[in-house]
Amino acid sequence: MGKRARVVVGVAVTMALASATLSLGQGTASSSPPQPADPAGIAGQRLAADSEGALTLDRGRDGRVVFAGAGKGSVDNPAVNAGLGVEAAASAHLTRYGPAFGTAGSTFDVVRTTHTVSGQDVVRYAQSIDGVPVIGGDVVVSLRPDRQLGSMLGSLTPRASVGDPAVNLAAAQRAAIRAAAKALHVAPATLTATSQGRWIFDPAIFGAAAPQGAHTVWRMVVDGGVGVRRLVLIDDRTGGVRLNLDDLQHADRVVCDRNNVRAAAEPCAAPFARTEGSGPSGVPEVNSAFELSGEVSDYYDQIGGIDLTDLLGITVSGVKKLASTVRFCYPVSNPNTNCPLNNAFWDGTQMYYGDGYAGADDVVGHEMTHGVIDHNSELFYWGQSGAINESIADIMGEILDHRYVSVGDSAGDWRLGEDLPIGAIRDLETPGDFGQPDRMTSPDYTADLNYGDAGGVHTNSGVGNKTAYLISQGGTFNGQSVTGIDTEAGLTKTATLYLDVIQSLTSGSDYADLARVLEQSCADLVGTHGFTSADCTAVHTATLATELRTTPTQAPQPPSATAPCPAGTTKRVLFDSETGTPATKFVAGSTWTRVPDGLIQPNATSGRTSWFSYDPSTITTSALVTRTGLALPKGQQSYLWFQHWRLLDYFNGTYFDGGTVEIDDVATAGGAVSAAGLPWVNGPTQPITAIANKVGFGGDSFGWIASRVNLSSYAGKTIKPRFTMHTDSTVEYYGWFLDDVRVYTCDLPKVSNTKKPTIAGTAKVGKKLTARPGTWKPAGVHFTYRWLRNGKAIARATARTYVLKAADRGKRISVKVTGTKAGYRAASALSARTPKVK
Repeated sequence: MGKRARVVVGVAVTMALASATLSLGQGTASSSPPQPADPAGIAGQRLAADSEGALTLDRGRDGRVVFAGAGKGSVDNPAVNAGLGVEAAASAHLTRYGPAFGTAGSTFDVVRTTHTVSGQDVVRYAQSIDGVPVIGGDVVVSLRPDRQLGSMLGSLTPRASVGDPAVNLAAAQRAAIRAAAKALHVAPATLTATSQGRWIFDPAIFGAAAPQGAHTVWRMVVDGGVGVRRLVLIDDRTGGVRLNLDDLQHADRVVCDRNNVRAAAEPCAAPFARTEGSGPSGVPEVNSAFELSGEVSDYYDQIGGIDLTDLLGITVSGVKKLASTVRFCYPVSNPNTNCPLNNAFWDGTQMYYGDGYAGADDVVGHEMTHGVIDHNSELFYWGQSGAINESIADIMGEILDHRYVSVGDSAGDWRLGEDLPIGAIRDLETPGDFGQPDRMTSPDYTADLNYGDAGGVHTNSGVGNKTAYLISQGGTFNGQSVTGIDTEAGLTKTATLYLDVIQSLTSGSDYADLARVLEQSCADLVGTHGFTSADCTAVHTATLATELRTTPTQAPQPPSATAPCPAGTTKRVLFDSETGTPATKFVAGSTWTRVPDGLIQPNATSGRTSWFSYDPSTITTSALVTRTGLALPKGQQSYLWFQHWRLLDYFNGTYFDGGTVEIDDVATAGGAVSAAGLPWVNGPTQPITAIANKVGFGGDSFGWIASRVNLSSYAGKTIKPRFTMHTDSTVEYYGWFLDDVRVYTCDLPKVSNTKKPTIAGTAKVGKKLTARPGTWKPAGVHFTYRWLRNGKAIARATARTYVLKAADRGKRISVKVTGTKAGYRAASALSARTPKVK
């Protein structure tokens, strides 16, 4: 393989999440230091300005763009022309528009370039920071035939920098083996750990709570023979286990072995049970695996021109072969001693089937689709991205089932695995029949807090499955009526759509990303493969029916306050805790510190540092106060907005410790006053016993949340916001993090002077001068006057007219006119000076 391109985006990285896979290579450090971020949103403005039509621009909770789609149009980058190569054009788009996605300060390596079934060229980039790759840190750039931008999808982590590890590789390997052995109930001596180097892991990329943000980890693959492989992430600062999950992708459960023989399994190798020239085997399972892998190969060739032998094959005597192994059983040492094995899986290189499983065409299609996903979007096998991985494998497997009609198949049967020895395991039409959710708000959706199913990948895949069924077949569901896009039995349009989706998602995509990419892929396909704009309406309606963009009710992420201004006003930031030297912006009380501090690990929503207060088991009142006063303008609205994370002492609905916010008007002697009574979004609501049940922020916030309080009652005053921790003498809990504290005001439109004031009259003592205010906008401006002598104000000279006095002789007189109007900021204009007064 030739050397691939690298893009270094010279802008400071901002908060986001990402996904990754085992195939991403280790990055190298950027040769240039991170540049300042994009506070004015220039890259986002460029996206809008360069768009040749309707632009879909979706933003994450922190305001960064996560998806930009041009529909049937394009985003025309002035630095790109049709003569540029694919990677050069993608690099130009990433450089111009990437800062809107939070690419600042990161390095991006080209992972692969794909020509999709919709005729687009897709370039996939992997993120690294200081030379350390990010698990799931992807940007996918889709190009039109003229090399202009069709869409861009990003999932990135905000980690700004990487330090040296405190835990060495050998210690991390030992910790990984111990963790895997405990999960598998086997002796550590039966396992080996292979390091894949240092990575950055951010759970929030995959829809999970990330109270301490991103971690640098040692990435380990722990093996115990075929059918036993776990991905274990060891924190390289603490040695703790950050992730420990089965790394096999399979039809339902995480088990595997070979040939119904209890022995150490070997990968598929000669002598073979069947080859292209050997003829049929006497073992039905061998023949069905051989025939169905050929059907799947033909299927992908027909819908996308993909050579699965080249894509998924293992090398046998220098030639690639699609490898399948049948009749697997675990060895005796495995915790699952059932034989025959009731399962099948894709292990990253080939397919393995328990007895009877290779005869189910949808299962074979499912497992081989896992391989296709692994070589394209690389959807991380955890949380929502893992559920999408399972769902797309189900979808493509079930489409194969409809295309490859066997005895007993019915066109109306959307069950997966109905040919298995154990019977069907899922149903795309009615996921609820198997306890799966059919929409994001379904009570069947699981948070899987113990991660027994890698964050619910096999359960929550039902949402994606129902979406695909509605797209293909249509129907009325959840108040939406969908007209299916497939009119022929082979379901070619749905297969083509989902292949384009496989090629366009990032590895950490969630269901909201799936909705965006489904719609963008459909738009890209219009005019090809039989797709019409009506099909795209159906796709959109299906995503509404299954609520793909809705936070799941059973696993909600807390909503965050935005930081808007009223229409007609302009936001102006008066204070930002993260600019300049953040550690100097506040005066910290006894419990407060800037973290990381050697004890508390990084937990921030931007950059790497934040403020943190311990929650001690002693009676304490400790405040974090802005160092300088902040002057709020008169006559307009101002706000305090901040991000915070907390886990404070509480039990069974009683909140013992808590945090409060106060505002100190520095001109008064009364000190700081509680802000609880001001207008809030996500304000304090818990009664805190440590402060006599006055309300504050208590308990568990379940991750970062943004809050906003209206400070307009302090307009015209100078204030110091204060964050106070209140604790009692009971137990010690974790604490309270604060980040991205901002005070901003909403500037009113300004009265403007379009023609300067003038003075009428004779410049002679005893004569009267009259001010003419000039021309102002808008209409209805009220004027006040201040007369000046040689540029200095004349006492009590504030009328429109002024009679010259002896003191004015030899001086030059001018007038300053101030225009005011309700709902506008005042403005002043100065006239020209008169000749010297005689």
